Amino acid sequence: MTASLIDTNILVYANNEDSPYHTGCKDLVMKAINGSISCAIAFQNLVELYAVITDKRRVEHALTPVKAKELIEFYKNQENIQIIMPTYETLSTLADLIAKYTPTAQSIFDFTLVATMKDNGISEIYTLNVDHFNSFDNIRATNPTAAL
Repeated sequence: MTASLIDTNILVYANNEDSPYHTGCKDLVMKAINGSISCAIAFQNLVELYAVITDKRRVEHALTPVKAKELIEFYKNQENIQIIMPTYETLSTLADLIAKYTPTAQSIFDFTLVATMKDNGISEIYTLNVDHFNSFDNIRATNPTAAL
Protein backbone atom coordinates (compact mmCIF):
# COMPACT_ATOMS: atom_id res chain seq x y z
CA MET A 1 0.00 0.00 0.00
CA THR A 2 1.38 3.40 -0.98
CA ALA A 3 1.54 6.00 1.76
CA SER A 4 -0.27 9.33 1.64
CA LEU A 5 1.38 12.44 3.04
CA ILE A 6 -0.14 14.25 6.02
CA ASP A 7 0.18 18.00 5.47
CA THR A 8 1.27 20.38 8.21
CA ASN A 9 -2.19 21.90 8.64
CA ILE A 10 -3.61 18.47 9.50
CA LEU A 11 -0.94 18.04 12.19
CA VAL A 12 -1.57 21.53 13.57
CA TYR A 13 -5.34 21.04 13.79
CA ALA A 14 -4.98 17.52 15.19
CA ASN A 15 -3.05 19.04 18.10
CA ASN A 16 -5.20 22.14 18.53
CA GLU A 17 -8.40 21.36 20.44
CA ASP A 18 -9.64 24.92 19.80
CA SER A 19 -9.86 24.30 16.05
CA PRO A 20 -13.18 23.40 14.42
CA TYR A 21 -11.11 20.92 12.35
CA HIS A 22 -9.61 19.22 15.40
CA THR A 23 -11.79 16.11 15.47
CA GLY A 24 -11.50 15.26 11.78
CA CYS A 25 -7.75 15.88 11.70
CA LYS A 26 -7.11 13.99 14.92
CA ASP A 27 -9.14 11.04 13.60
CA LEU A 28 -6.97 10.91 10.48
CA VAL A 29 -3.73 11.11 12.48
CA MET A 30 -4.93 8.39 14.85
CA LYS A 31 -5.70 6.11 11.88
CA ALA A 32 -2.14 6.68 10.67
CA ILE A 33 -0.70 6.01 14.12
CA ASN A 34 -2.62 2.76 14.57
CA GLY A 35 -1.72 1.63 11.03
CA SER A 36 -5.23 1.46 9.60
CA ILE A 37 -4.08 3.84 6.84
CA SER A 38 -0.60 4.16 5.38
CA CYS A 39 0.77 7.66 5.90
CA ALA A 40 3.99 9.61 5.79
CA ILE A 41 5.10 12.94 7.19
CA ALA A 42 7.84 14.94 5.51
CA PHE A 43 10.74 16.45 7.40
CA GLN A 44 9.46 19.81 6.12
CA ASN A 45 6.05 19.17 7.76
CA LEU A 46 7.69 18.67 11.15
CA VAL A 47 9.71 21.88 10.80
CA GLU A 48 6.58 23.80 9.78
CA LEU A 49 4.60 22.22 12.63
CA TYR A 50 7.19 23.45 15.11
CA ALA A 51 7.08 26.96 13.60
CA VAL A 52 3.29 27.18 13.80
CA ILE A 53 2.64 25.63 17.21
CA THR A 54 5.24 27.78 18.96
CA ASP A 55 3.91 31.02 17.42
CA LYS A 56 1.39 32.85 19.62
CA ARG A 57 0.21 34.81 16.57
CA ARG A 58 -0.82 31.61 14.78
CA VAL A 59 -2.31 29.43 17.54
CA GLU A 60 -4.27 30.44 20.60
CA HIS A 61 -2.34 28.18 22.97
CA ALA A 62 1.21 28.11 21.63
CA LEU A 63 3.48 25.36 22.88
CA THR A 64 6.80 25.98 24.53
CA PRO A 65 9.83 24.93 22.51
CA VAL A 66 10.28 21.94 24.84
CA LYS A 67 6.67 20.76 24.32
CA ALA A 68 6.91 21.35 20.57
CA LYS A 69 10.12 19.29 20.43
CA GLU A 70 8.35 16.49 22.31
CA LEU A 71 5.51 16.58 19.77
CA ILE A 72 7.99 16.37 16.88
CA GLU A 73 9.67 13.40 18.57
CA PHE A 74 6.27 11.77 19.12
CA TYR A 75 5.60 11.79 15.38
CA LYS A 76 9.17 10.77 14.57
CA ASN A 77 8.84 7.71 16.80
CA GLN A 78 5.57 6.38 15.38
CA GLU A 79 6.36 3.03 13.78
CA ASN A 80 3.34 3.22 11.44
CA ILE A 81 4.19 6.66 10.07
CA GLN A 82 7.04 6.98 7.61
CA ILE A 83 9.18 10.13 7.85
CA ILE A 84 10.31 11.17 4.39
CA MET A 85 13.23 13.42 3.51
CA PRO A 86 14.30 15.31 0.42
CA THR A 87 16.65 13.20 -1.67
CA TYR A 88 19.69 14.25 -3.66
CA GLU A 89 17.38 14.63 -6.69
CA THR A 90 14.75 16.77 -4.91
CA LEU A 91 16.39 20.06 -5.88
CA SER A 92 16.25 19.01 -9.56
CA THR A 93 12.64 17.91 -9.15
CA LEU A 94 11.86 21.27 -7.55
CA ALA A 95 13.61 23.11 -10.39
CA ASP A 96 11.47 21.20 -12.92
CA LEU A 97 8.30 22.13 -11.00
CA ILE A 98 9.38 25.80 -10.88
CA ALA A 99 10.00 25.80 -14.62
CA LYS A 100 6.58 24.29 -15.31
CA TYR A 101 4.41 26.22 -12.82
CA THR A 102 6.40 29.41 -11.95
CA PRO A 103 5.49 29.70 -8.26
CA THR A 104 5.92 32.93 -6.35
CA ALA A 105 6.39 33.90 -2.70
CA GLN A 106 5.31 31.44 -0.02
CA SER A 107 3.92 28.91 -2.52
CA ILE A 108 7.49 27.65 -2.97
CA PHE A 109 7.05 25.68 0.25
CA ASP A 110 4.18 23.67 -1.26
CA PHE A 111 6.33 23.10 -4.35
CA THR A 112 9.18 21.85 -2.17
CA LEU A 113 6.78 19.50 -0.44
CA VAL A 114 5.50 18.17 -3.77
CA ALA A 115 9.08 17.63 -4.98
CA THR A 116 9.83 15.66 -1.80
CA MET A 117 6.64 13.63 -2.27
CA LYS A 118 7.48 12.81 -5.88
CA ASP A 119 11.02 11.75 -5.01
CA ASN A 120 9.64 9.45 -2.30
CA GLY A 121 6.96 7.87 -4.50
CA ILE A 122 4.00 9.56 -2.81
CA SER A 123 1.14 10.87 -4.94
CA GLU A 124 -1.57 11.76 -2.39
CA ILE A 125 -1.64 14.43 0.30
CA TYR A 126 -4.17 14.89 3.08
CA THR A 127 -4.60 18.65 3.48
CA LEU A 128 -7.18 21.32 4.20
CA ASN A 129 -5.56 23.37 1.42
CA VAL A 130 -6.63 21.17 -1.48
CA ASP A 131 -6.49 24.10 -3.91
CA HIS A 132 -2.74 24.50 -3.22
CA PHE A 133 -2.09 21.07 -4.76
CA ASN A 134 -4.78 20.61 -7.43
CA SER A 135 -2.70 21.98 -10.31
CA PHE A 136 0.12 19.44 -9.91
CA ASP A 137 0.18 16.51 -12.32
CA ASN A 138 -0.10 13.12 -10.61
CA ILE A 139 -0.78 14.57 -7.13
CA ARG A 140 -4.15 13.97 -5.51
CA ALA A 141 -5.12 16.28 -2.65
CA THR A 142 -7.79 15.08 -0.22
CA ASN A 143 -9.47 17.08 2.55
CA PRO A 144 -10.23 14.55 5.30
CA THR A 145 -12.63 16.99 7.00
CA ALA A 146 -14.70 17.77 3.88
CA ALA A 147 -17.51 15.45 4.96
CA LEU A 148 -17.76 17.08 8.41
